Amino acid sequence: MGQCPHAVIEFFVGGGVCEQGWLRFLRISSLGNRFSVSAVALLLVAGCSLSGAASSTHEPGEAPAYRERVDEVAWTWSAPRGSEPVAVAQAGEGVLVFLDNGVVALAGETGEELWTYRDTGRELLGAVTDNGSYVVLHDEEGSWTVVLEKDTGRVAYEYTVDLSELDHDWIFSSWNLNAALSGVTGGTWVLADSPDSVSSFELDTGETLWATEDVPNCPHEGWVDDLIAWDEVVVAATTCFEQPEGEDSVAMTVGREFTSEFVGLNPETGEELWRVEHSVGEMPYDSLERELVPRPGGLVLIRHAFPHKWGISLFDVEAGEATNLKGTELLWTSPDGSMMGLWDTETGEYRVQDRSGNVERTLDRGDVAMSSDLVSDGHRVGLADGVLYLGEYSESPSGPEGFGRFEGADGSAVLTLDTEGGMTVHDAISVPGAVVVHYDAAERESVMGLR
Repeated sequence: MGQCPHAVIEFFVGGGVCEQGWLRFLRISSLGNRFSVSAVALLLVAGCSLSGAASSTHEPGEAPAYRERVDEVAWTWSAPRGSEPVAVAQAGEGVLVFLDNGVVALAGETGEELWTYRDTGRELLGAVTDNGSYVVLHDEEGSWTVVLEKDTGRVAYEYTVDLSELDHDWIFSSWNLNAALSGVTGGTWVLADSPDSVSSFELDTGETLWATEDVPNCPHEGWVDDLIAWDEVVVAATTCFEQPEGEDSVAMTVGREFTSEFVGLNPETGEELWRVEHSVGEMPYDSLERELVPRPGGLVLIRHAFPHKWGISLFDVEAGEATNLKGTELLWTSPDGSMMGLWDTETGEYRVQDRSGNVERTLDRGDVAMSSDLVSDGHRVGLADGVLYLGEYSESPSGPEGFGRFEGADGSAVLTLDTEGGMTVHDAISVPGAVVVHYDAAERESVMGLR
């Protein structure tokens, strides 16, 4: 081990002792309908700052309540020149705004910057870890990664990578780089490192802590489609089907039999804890392309390959039950996961119910005074009191129809923004203190908070 160079400028990351180790990692590139995934070795340098990234940290405070309805634009925020917002995600006290060169945490109620990490010399990919504790930023070109505490912005791990080793061709996989980054659980990284196996690696040393092979447990072809790495359990989605030897892939053959399962693994040992079958679709591809999204209270949202046809599904880890929600969308989940808001894709009805299916209240869209395009083609955000509808594009966001409309049990509200020209909405999410909208107007991408 050697000493890292120390940065002496305030608010710049640096210093520490360099520790080296090896870690396997996934790179993915699209080849038509094929995906080339590289399982590569990473040379780790933990705790060593080589980039001199500008950063600030934050002492966590009390998180504001989630909004039950919204009526107005409370604040707007634009990234510093030279940075562009890429995506938004929930933070403990508001929202994380991922930039092309870092990430900023904003307070949901005010839009105030809580903490920031930016490196103008790097192009960074980012993800929130599945356990909700960390933010991971990765520079592919510079072979460098930093892991930040989500609530404070403090650096938890930092390392460089030396890409090498063999390529593995995966015909079907929902994995991408961000999905792999989300498997960081603290000092370990859990990921699918081959089509049918899951492994856990220690970040400080690169040591393999455990490796579980044949996770799909199939007599024929078997795949790990996606993972969620929680602190309590690792949830793997798997697909099994018979692939005749020497023939082209039959994964997209309608009527070909397949089996979909969810497998729970012990995050400390990789030991199988449980296995639940839930097969939806008419060919293996429908299963292979599933995406798992963690929800509060041990719920897993399953987005299928063709949601317009197969809908979505919801898996309750504690109950060991999976339910297909065909014809509805899950728009809202309470912070503890006990309640959820489901939107009927055909009628526009919104109902709030508990996990057992007991309906607390229903909101019928009826003859709402807004265009059908806004309802069917735009963004929808579910809240405890109703649904926020946002158009993909608004020519006159400051006009009487605005750029969106909230419809709730206690009345409706039109959302307007004072800006010249049109407005495009990229994403909208509910976070503590606000509904946050990622948009661009006046030729600049920005973020706004609704309350």
